Amino acid sequence: MPSADVVVIGAGLAGLTAAIELAERGATVQLVAKGMAATHWAHGGIDVAAPVGARSPANGVSRLRARAGHPYAILEPDLGAALAGTLACLADGGLAYRGDLRAPLRPFPTPIGGLRPAAIVPAGQAPALEPWAPGEGLLLLGIERFRDFWPQYAARNLARRAWARGPSRIASAVAALPGIGGLHNLNSLVLARRFDDPSWRAEAIAALRAAIPGDGPWRVGVPAVLGMERHAEVLAEVTEAIAHPVFEIPTLPPSIPGLRLFDVLRARAGAVGVRTQVGFEVAEVERDGDTVTAIATRTAARPLRIMARDVVLATGGIGGGGLRGRRDGSLEERVFGLPLAAPARAEWLRGDLYGANGVALESAGIRVDDELRPIGPRGEVVLRNVRVAGSALAGMRYLVERCGDGVALASAYRAARLIAGAADAARTAVAS
Repeated sequence: MPSADVVVIGAGLAGLTAAIELAERGATVQLVAKGMAATHWAHGGIDVAAPVGARSPANGVSRLRARAGHPYAILEPDLGAALAGTLACLADGGLAYRGDLRAPLRPFPTPIGGLRPAAIVPAGQAPALEPWAPGEGLLLLGIERFRDFWPQYAARNLARRAWARGPSRIASAVAALPGIGGLHNLNSLVLARRFDDPSWRAEAIAALRAAIPGDGPWRVGVPAVLGMERHAEVLAEVTEAIAHPVFEIPTLPPSIPGLRLFDVLRARAGAVGVRTQVGFEVAEVERDGDTVTAIATRTAARPLRIMARDVVLATGGIGGGGLRGRRDGSLEERVFGLPLAAPARAEWLRGDLYGANGVALESAGIRVDDELRPIGPRGEVVLRNVRVAGSALAGMRYLVERCGDGVALASAYRAARLIAGAADAARTAVAS
């Protein structure tokens, strides 16, 4: 029967970060997950905090931690170290990011012509956040037959936006790339892998360059397909050939920037000894009173039982499937059946999903103590060796507050630090 010091449930940003941090602190770690997480459809940047009116991620965190019950009220002291460690990990894996907690939040164009606030993004997206020079225009450059990025539509929508200190003009163009006319499923992953091929890439870059109008200067936004495994190399070649600043705009899923992020973190987890099992959900949980002793995951043959000293629950919130609705209109946490803090059913959709406060259902989640252990309605600890990380935590509205990534990193780091510290203290007590 396999065993681990810690079982991490969930393979998203919180789960992978917790697993890596625990393994680097000396724990044996088993990561299990039902499937892939939100990284595969998110934009690949790191949203720490951008509530309405925030000037920077740090300023956003300061505003959110003052709200009763918000996770940042607990997690803010861990955020700096968590973010720095993750950015260093990504850079070591060849995926550089730009920005930090004090970087200004600036408008970033979306693939449908909206603007979202951003401060910490992959290097391939960073030129979009640089101040615009007088006379500099934005050119949205699409790819013929690629249906997940419509440059004309996005350019028209952006031109109608109130974009303070933005580009002097906004235009669009489309490039016909070689050898893709017969493809029936031309998605972003297919294109990214094509760009990894140096021989095809040379022709494709020439086609991109030929599609750019000569009345620059331009800053060129392209769909986020510039390479999967050789992204930095592709980006450098495209920028040099086009002779204009180039940045990627994340498209509809699958998100290539999100996949790059996931791939680097998963590779790092493997390198530090994390054992990973993705594709099978937790089927059974064994407990001794208020302590989890083992979990079992479904496999093709029979459940795989894993004994554990500690558990990190990072299965996500409603969007990630960690919380789900029952037929009776209530919510449940799907692994341990933990009690949830949630609005009444009639209040779930009260509010505006895209407004300043979002909808009430966003705030649903698991209440925790300062050690991230789940607690019940009276504040009692429900499971003493379980820590909760990521968007399953109650009290935030991660869509409108744009705080989900920061909460994921800080809670994962805090959970790992607390678990490792308790293990070190127990070993010291035994030795003495």
